[in-house]
Order: sequence, then C-alpha cells, then structure tokens
Amino acid sequence: MSSSTSQSASLEGGGHGQSSSLADTHAAAAHLSMEEKEGEETGGVAIGGTIQTDTESSIVTPMDEILWGTLPEDLQDRILAWLPFPAFARACTVCKRWNAVTYSHSFLEMYRRVPSPNPCFLMFEAKDRSMCSVYNPTSNRWHRIPFTFFHYETKFPCAAAGGLLCFCGVSAYPSLSVCNPLTRRWRELPPMLHKRFPNLVGMVVDPTTRAYKIVVAGDYYEDNVRTEVYDSLSNCWRITGNHLPIANYTLRNAFCNGFHFWVTRDPYGVIAFNMQHGVWSVVRAPMPTFLTSPHLVGCQRRLLMVGGLKKHAIPKNIRIWELEQSTLNWNEVVRMPNSLSKRFLKDSRNGDFMCVGHNDLICLTSYKCPHALVYDFTKPSWRWVPSCPLLTDIEDYRSTIGFPFSPRLDAPV
Repeated sequence: MSSSTSQSASLEGGGHGQSSSLADTHAAAAHLSMEEKEGEETGGVAIGGTIQTDTESSIVTPMDEILWGTLPEDLQDRILAWLPFPAFARACTVCKRWNAVTYSHSFLEMYRRVPSPNPCFLMFEAKDRSMCSVYNPTSNRWHRIPFTFFHYETKFPCAAAGGLLCFCGVSAYPSLSVCNPLTRRWRELPPMLHKRFPNLVGMVVDPTTRAYKIVVAGDYYEDNVRTEVYDSLSNCWRITGNHLPIANYTLRNAFCNGFHFWVTRDPYGVIAFNMQHGVWSVVRAPMPTFLTSPHLVGCQRRLLMVGGLKKHAIPKNIRIWELEQSTLNWNEVVRMPNSLSKRFLKDSRNGDFMCVGHNDLICLTSYKCPHALVYDFTKPSWRWVPSCPLLTDIEDYRSTIGFPFSPRLDAPV
C-alpha cells in the first residue's frame, strides 16, 4: 500500500533508517488494483465447488472537473480516510499530495476517528515470504501485498495485532522487527535482553494509543530462560513474571481478555500469560477426547478452540468449543456438517489444517484444499470462499502461516 512521498522518506527504527520509494508505492497499488479487478471478474461465494459471479455491469458517471477540482483539502482528506484500502491505494497514485497523505498529521488525526474496517485474514507461505495474501470478508476477495520493502528473506512472521506484523530474524543472533504492510514502514526493535530463538511470541496493540507490546518466551536451545516484554512507549525490553511452564509448545495462540493463550502438545493443553501482571499459568481445562490439530481463537471476548476429532486415527469431523471461564470446561458450540468436513479434510493425512479467527469470523484452510472455509457466528453458517491466490501457487498448504489482520494506516511501528 502507499505511504511514501515522491522522495524516499527515512523511517527511524532500532537504530536503522528504513525507506520506501514511490515506485514501491505504485507497485503495491498496482497489485491491489489488479486483485480488485480479478475479484470483480471472479468474486462471489463458492457454493458446491463453483463461484457465483455478479453479471451486472457498473455504470460510470462522469465527474464535474470544476466542482471536484476546487474541493477543499480537508474535505478531500475526509473522503480519503473513509475509502476502502484497495481504493485508497489507487487514489494515492493520482497525485503527489494524495500519495503523501499518510505522512500528514491532520489526516492521521482524522483517520483515527474512522471506525476500524471489518477484520481480514492474512496468509504467508512459509518458504517464500515475498508476498502475502489478505482475504477481505466484506468484499469476499483476496488481495496480494508484496513485501519488497522489507528484508523478508531473513525474517519469519511470528505475530500480528492492530494492523502490525511482527517478524523474527533467522540469523545467528535473531532480532524482532515490526512492520505495517499498508504504509510499508518497518523498524527493527532493540536487542532482547537474552539472545534467543524464542519458542513463543505474542503481540497486542492498545486500540486507543496504538502503542504495542510484544512478549517473547522460551528458547529453542536453552532452558529456564525468563520471559521478556517489549513496550513501544519506552522502546525497551524488561524481564517479567515467573518461568514458562515446561511443555511442548505450538505456535497456535490467541489473545483474549488480557491474556495470551498457547496450545501445548503431548498431551494437548493450554497455557496463558497475563499481559498486565506478567505471570504464566496453566489452564486446567480437560481437553476433548480424540482431539487433533487444535487451534485457539479469540472472538468477541470468547476464547474458542477449533479442532478435529479422530476415529481410528482418521480425522472425521471439525468442531468448535468455547472455554467456560467459571467451570473451566470446553463446551461444544459448533459442529461442522459431516459432508463439509469430509470434503475439507479429503486429502489431509493427519487432519492438519490452519485456522485464524477475529471478531465473529473464523477462517480455515486445509492440506491440499485450495478453497478456504469461513464460519460466521452472526449467521450462523459455514461458507466456501474464493481460492486464495497463495494456496494455488504451492503444493503443501500446511506450510501456510495465517494471522487475523486489522488493517490500519495509523498503526505506527
């Protein structure tokens, strides 16, 4: 997406200046424009393996050049602030002023008063992180965002929150970086107090101040490493809390009601980190029997678990459970229809799938299934969505990494 002026702008971050060029801005806008046009041709809801398309042609009404040419700049900014992101990206290629609008303090103040758009789902391919795909449930379309502005070759996406992505370096002494894929700004964070390859990384953004915190825990090569929390307001790390509970960890986590939750395995379980007090705890809730591939999702202050059930070591069905806080029990709230589960898990070897959720929506992708499934709690119903461009380009869909994504132009790095 566009963020740069006609000249390259220096961006502070971790002691390193980063910049994005006008050419990169136009390239990002072109990608989104192309995806938007493809969506107009193939958009719609996938039902029974087919895509229903809208055949009605749109009528373009000529605009009055005199009227729109004299529109006050503050009114222009107000209109730009309310544009959907693909339309905003194209608008930024019209003139230098619109291209530089995200650097305007007055525009950002106005933009902060605009309600956040509906949540999206962002996906990376683990081996090639030069591009990500973002699914917009409102328009029912996928958009590609190139990461040419970022050193993606040496970094791995590990967390997301509030329109920001967190990456962990894969060098000998890894560091964390934060970027906003819409404004194409990024920065490297100060070094962690303990050099490590963290097992767990979680991120949370304050919706009012836009400040963020990042928690890192564990180390792939060393035991008994203390948990650290980075605060963007102080721009420093601090050691906090008790030791991380001993377990086999997964990267499947969710943030809900002030806690970061992670799934553990062998056997399956859940651990929690209190962001306010910096304390770890074990969630003493019995896990469902014959559970496979559990994922945690935070939806509207509810902690949900999406997982499969196996029969004779074969995955048979996908269900959604909600954690009852008072009794610490997982209560089943949704069961995927058997015909849908069979199609979704058709080529899955172990019942593996990827799951991300946000607000009232949960998105699932499965091994060798090019289509994604979305469950909407407001309907409530399951629906197929158009093929993700990323999933059609790779052979092993288990290598995808997904995050809930709330695009924000005012999310500072």
